[in-house]
Amino acid sequence: MAARLPRLRPGLPLAGKIMGCLVALILGLAVFLYQFNTRSFRELAEQNADLEADRICEAIKSGASSAMMHNNRGELQKIARRTGRMEGVLGVRILNKQGLVMFASYEEEVGARLPTAGFQCASCHRRRPVPSTLEMEERTQVETSPGGERQLTIFSPIGNDEGCATASCHFHRPDEKVLGVLVLNMSLRKQEETLQALVGSNTLSLGIFLAGVFAVLYLVVHLLIQRPIRAMIAATRRIATGDMDCRLAIHQRDELGELAEAITLMCREISSKHGEIDTQRQRYQKLFEGVPCIITVQDRDFRLLSYNQIFADLFHADTATYCYAAYKGRTEKCPQCPVERTFQDGQPHFTEETGVYKDGTSAHWIVKTSPLYDEAGNISAAMEMCLDITPRKRLEEELRKSERKYQDIFNNIPNSLFVIDAQDMTILDCNRSSALLYGYRRGELIGQSIRTIFHPDEADIGATTLSLGQVMYRVLNQAKDGRTFYVNIITAISESDDRRVILATAMDVTERIRAERQMVQASKMATLGEMATGVAHELNQPLAVMQMVANLFLRKLEMGQAPDEATLREMAEKLRTNVERSTRIITHMREFGRKPAAQSAGPVDLNLVVHRAFDFFSQQLKVRGIEVVFDLADELPPILADPNRLEQVFMNLLLNARDAIEDACAQAACGPRDRRITLRTRARRRTVMAEVADTGVGIPREIATRIFEPFFTTKQVGKGTGLGLSISYGIVQEYGGSIHARPRSGRGARFLLVFPRLNPAGKPSA
Repeated sequence: MAARLPRLRPGLPLAGKIMGCLVALILGLAVFLYQFNTRSFRELAEQNADLEADRICEAIKSGASSAMMHNNRGELQKIARRTGRMEGVLGVRILNKQGLVMFASYEEEVGARLPTAGFQCASCHRRRPVPSTLEMEERTQVETSPGGERQLTIFSPIGNDEGCATASCHFHRPDEKVLGVLVLNMSLRKQEETLQALVGSNTLSLGIFLAGVFAVLYLVVHLLIQRPIRAMIAATRRIATGDMDCRLAIHQRDELGELAEAITLMCREISSKHGEIDTQRQRYQKLFEGVPCIITVQDRDFRLLSYNQIFADLFHADTATYCYAAYKGRTEKCPQCPVERTFQDGQPHFTEETGVYKDGTSAHWIVKTSPLYDEAGNISAAMEMCLDITPRKRLEEELRKSERKYQDIFNNIPNSLFVIDAQDMTILDCNRSSALLYGYRRGELIGQSIRTIFHPDEADIGATTLSLGQVMYRVLNQAKDGRTFYVNIITAISESDDRRVILATAMDVTERIRAERQMVQASKMATLGEMATGVAHELNQPLAVMQMVANLFLRKLEMGQAPDEATLREMAEKLRTNVERSTRIITHMREFGRKPAAQSAGPVDLNLVVHRAFDFFSQQLKVRGIEVVFDLADELPPILADPNRLEQVFMNLLLNARDAIEDACAQAACGPRDRRITLRTRARRRTVMAEVADTGVGIPREIATRIFEPFFTTKQVGKGTGLGLSISYGIVQEYGGSIHARPRSGRGARFLLVFPRLNPAGKPSA
């Protein structure tokens, strides 16, 4: 800003100009007054001299009147002589009408004749008739003697008054008005001295007055004009240099005071605006330096005019370097230069460039150029902004590799994999394993509804379950040729191309289900074999009753007696009851031992399943002195399961609890409270829970995480296969539940089973 407000060339200040004008005006006025006063003093002195001379003339004429009346010429001469000796009187002459000197202060002048054309005579002789009186200006004349002294000559006509005209001594006619002339010569030296004294006094007074006026004027101009103006000039120069401390202590109630207040206010406003501008400048500078891209400003020759810090850090360059040399190490401009196109058409341009940083690493940039204009609206420079996309390029390359890897994995994964649109459940993509499993070509599956892969009876529920992102176990699917098989489907929600998709992995579990069924069946047979003694005991009781009834009938027949009707009815009732009991035991064993149907799940009362499992073991537990405590909730909500398979879970848990209690009692003496199994059920808001707790040896914490692994067992060789808990774990998970073991080494074991309860629509709660 200071560069725009240079100091003016040296010249006369405003106060000097005002002072000069006022001094010139006052001096002119003083000169005028001096000359006017001097002229006035001179005129006054001359008037006083004229009046004094005229009075002397009148006095002479008055004194000479009597002598003239008596024609006393000697007296007249004396009067003239005495008058000539008066101070300041240079000479007195009395002339007649013909200009003859009749009397004079100097006797040698008597008898001399003055010309009638002279000053003393011409005033009267040039006029006809001769005037009796003349004005003072017509009767006086100032001359300078050869010695340089100013002299006043005055004449006064001697009139023919009435006394003279009638006197006997006179011979003048009454009609003659002028008898002669009195001429008086006086020195003006005294008047000149007085005039010089007055002029000197006037000059001194005027000088003192001017000095006082100039002093006051200087103080007024200096204090009221010069000093405030200099203060304001200094303030404005400080403003120009950026110093905003420009408070002006000028307390004048005039225009300069208002101007000072205006400058102070302007300074405050400029200070505020300057602060804002400085803040903005710093902000823009920080943005320019801190923007996360490379910025350069180039001229038409592609030389760098300025650049930000990022450019300085990444390249070897200065403001004289060509851009193509800095960016790419070239010796000439690039063939397709966006800066050149911007200079040509004045439009921004985009391009993608490759170059090298100063550390030798290659780089990729997205380049944008924009024109910069000067004050005349012409393109003076171009700004080039480069955004480093090297990481993006690397990511793109890695993405391409990843996509190839993904495609390889996607296509070669042994399980079927589907990408499904979450909105309309349309298959967007699938892998080769899907085509192989379902017998379709890949192009035939893409674009079809996911219902295509399900068995028609399960298509709707399967699609609905997949849309919710839920896992599906042992779902019946159908191939293109009508072949059916079971799959487990695991889903995940994802995003693809800005839309929600479902990733579904289908694993063919048909063979595993078949193997599991064989294992489950083998486990059942093992359980039945292990329960044979108890079952035989259960059957012995009804058989014993039937044997007793048969013996009774035989004894009656041997005695020749027929049983009475009451006895017959009672024995028949016992036979029917025990036959039904045997039938139930055999039916239960047959149902437990048969292979379950593939899809036999339905609403199940968990309390009923617990009771049926206990019925199988009740006799064995009773024989071993094990007490079973039931803590079952009333009106338990149903769950979705196969009661036969679920019964096997509780039978396995009861069997393990029995063995754990016997192992504990084999190690130490046991009382009735040490031989107890607790069966508990509870209902929660979304789940149904069952618990099997025993007082056996418990589960050590170090093996708690492995007890559900296949073939893992803690029993002695020959007493267990290690499949019971593994099979139980699979069955519970198949019905959407979970089973957990609570390790309590030495204090018994607790197994907690949790199942989703059925909602009013007959579906498991989410």
